Amino acid sequence: MKHIKLLEDFTSENRKNKPNIKKKVKKINKVITKQYDKIEKETNKAKELSQSPKVTDKMSSTLAKMKVQLAQAEAQKQSIKKNVEVKKAQIRSAKDKARANKELEAKAKETKKEEGDK
Repeated sequence: MKHIKLLEDFTSENRKNKPNIKKKVKKINKVITKQYDKIEKETNKAKELSQSPKVTDKMSSTLAKMKVQLAQAEAQKQSIKKNVEVKKAQIRSAKDKARANKELEAKAKETKKEEGDK
């Protein structure tokens, strides 16, 4: 009688390319954190410069506000990128699980046939 493995063991054993989604998400989260730090820094800078009566400071304040918008857009872009990577991993694991189920069923049928032949 052949030994049938657990589904999780079988799935992880048969995966050829094992992309590490945790590392990708962690890296993207670092980028997002940096963007939010940048947003906070530029917002504070814009507030300080907008209080100044000088024209150049007011213009610098406007520039800082634009940088805030840019950082917000980048953070949103990275957030979407993270969601895409997570979905890809979920799809990949669902496909692997379905494939593993089919292979396990085929092996189970073979085992039953062998037992029936004896």
